[in-house]
Amino acid sequence: MDTPHSLDQMPVLSRTALRHEVVRRLLAAIFRGELTEGTRLVAQKLAARFGISATPIREALLELAAVGVVEFSHNRGAVVKAFGPRQLREIYHLRRILETEATRCACGRMDPAALENLRRETAGLLQNPEQEGWSETVMAVDGTLHEKIADGCGNPRLRDEIRRYNTLVQTAREVVGNQHKVQTQAMLEHLPIVDALLAGQAELAGQHMARHVDSTAAAVEAIMFPDDA
Repeated sequence: MDTPHSLDQMPVLSRTALRHEVVRRLLAAIFRGELTEGTRLVAQKLAARFGISATPIREALLELAAVGVVEFSHNRGAVVKAFGPRQLREIYHLRRILETEATRCACGRMDPAALENLRRETAGLLQNPEQEGWSETVMAVDGTLHEKIADGCGNPRLRDEIRRYNTLVQTAREVVGNQHKVQTQAMLEHLPIVDALLAGQAELAGQHMARHVDSTAAAVEAIMFPDDA
């Protein structure tokens, strides 16, 4: 089924918009329930709606299919797959597997000075939750830790897969919004990860990362699907 009304509500993209932006906008619409299961995503229609060529649209649809959010049907083209609590848990389950292994592998490979700086920033944020721009700074520090772990894992394929799933995770977080309690908990969970990395304790660092991802998953699910929670 087509739901053009949900697409009409999306702002027109500039001519310089790239595939990544299209992916994030379509993902956000799916996560919000604006594009429901079975909705056809026609490249030409989306291109006209976003004001760009069909090429980045097709590339975005392929990327969405690769992460299991869209599927290609022989007769219908790109179609939105079901998305609900179970699918959200599956996304975070895979993220936990990927990032736990990356954390183990990155232990001993990361710059200690950079880790120390991250620890100081994290502790400072926890001590000064009323500072201006706190939420945005938390988001930046959070992203930096995960990026540095992915970059430091020594496995380009693992790094790239983490980045691919990070688009799903970051879009989900944008949809639920920046909740102070959730962000504070994330910073508290970052500290033992950083401490274990600094101490060269790979297994412990991995365990802390696994708990952090599970905690984030539960928080996002509770906000995104409150009735199910």
